[in-house]
Amino acid sequence: MRRFVSNKLAFQAFCVVVICALAWSFILTAKAGLRGPGKYCGVVIFDRWDTCFLLSGPYITYISDAVKNELRPYKGTAMQVDASEVIQQTNPGDALIRKYRIIGPAPDTRHWVVLDGLELVAQSDFGPHGVPAFLIEIRNAGDKPVEVKSTEFGPALLGLSPKGPFCASDGKSGAWITRGNLVNSSSWESGSGSVKYSASYTIDPTSRPPQHFELAPGESKKVRVTFKIPPGQYQFMVGYGGGVHEEKSVVSNAISFDLKDADVATLAKPELSSAR
Repeated sequence: MRRFVSNKLAFQAFCVVVICALAWSFILTAKAGLRGPGKYCGVVIFDRWDTCFLLSGPYITYISDAVKNELRPYKGTAMQVDASEVIQQTNPGDALIRKYRIIGPAPDTRHWVVLDGLELVAQSDFGPHGVPAFLIEIRNAGDKPVEVKSTEFGPALLGLSPKGPFCASDGKSGAWITRGNLVNSSSWESGSGSVKYSASYTIDPTSRPPQHFELAPGESKKVRVTFKIPPGQYQFMVGYGGGVHEEKSVVSNAISFDLKDADVATLAKPELSSAR
């Protein structure tokens, strides 16, 4: 009888240890995606509506409208900031930096990708029917071969009155599409009652890149992506590298366009669009 009780207590103790371990693992996993004070890297972007954010490959971190002007001289440059006040409404989700100091250019540590000579060029590919599609050209403008990782590209679609599930912007605009890559298509849907919002993009299977590939000097590769989004004003760009705001990254040119009620995409007028 004593042996039975002893074994039962040992089993109960083992169960408690396992439950505690699982709970602690869950806590660590939940905290892994949390954004808090610390150093953030990314290319400084001011979109067509003058909302500011740091773009690091697939990831966006917004800069509050109240403090964005200090970064304006660095538009289009990969920078590093030390954020002292950061708000993240959802986890996973993007964050909003409310206080920061500029450290300087983002470090080129190359823990995630090698950027030597790599250039990104975005081109509209609307065609005769005005389909909101784009060609992403990945160029090696350097003099050495470059290994490219398709999972480190982030197609970013910005728009007015953003409904994206990760958006934390306090400006006029924000991301409808972010946290994607060039390996898998992406979509989301949200809303309540009869009001629903959705957005998605698909990668043309004939141009879908492998997860890893190499570009020789002067070589390039094009990938075609097509969006399915509600009518409105938008801006498209794509980022590469940087990890989760950890090191230097690059960004393509930005393309501003409008999508009319008939789902016909047209390039925005120059005066409505601002360069990156």
